[in-house]
Amino acid sequence: MNDEGFRLSWRSIGILAAVAAVILAASLFVALRTPDAAPASGPYPDLILQGKLTQRIPWSRLPVSVTWDGTKAGAIPTDLKAVYRGQTLYKLIGLVDDRDPGSFNVALARKGYKIRFLASDGYSWDMSSREIIGRTGWILARLKNGKPLPANEGPYRDVGPFIRHFFGRESVKLITRIKLIY
Repeated sequence: MNDEGFRLSWRSIGILAAVAAVILAASLFVALRTPDAAPASGPYPDLILQGKLTQRIPWSRLPVSVTWDGTKAGAIPTDLKAVYRGQTLYKLIGLVDDRDPGSFNVALARKGYKIRFLASDGYSWDMSSREIIGRTGWILARLKNGKPLPANEGPYRDVGPFIRHFFGRESVKLITRIKLIY
């Protein structure tokens, strides 16, 4: 190998090392500046959504932009007479129902598939995808009266206007995973 070829190799190694250092520094900067970057082993586990795609949503990142007011719901159990905040179920399902995480696939939902809620205590409950079409009030909540759900309800709970003279099946508490079964 001649002297010129050797110099070119060392120059290439130097450029690669500099690029790697910049990438490492940038990723460390982003990691340190990202709020709520707590590990899943923290007090609130991630929500797992499984369908055609799989999504893991940290507790603190689940939006709380939708409210269901259980204080106005009529004849329901007193522990549900509270203001719950979370995200609409159809928006969460839309993240994993097909290969397009940007929207809820209404045509697929009309054909029908099961939405299975899985709770940390082993309880599970299925509902049909047809039931949530156009239902913006059905939410997966993570807050109750502005605070995290209590340990006997959370980390997530399915609530909404479907709760009427109910026996507990539909308002699943302790949810950790939602799975779509086609």
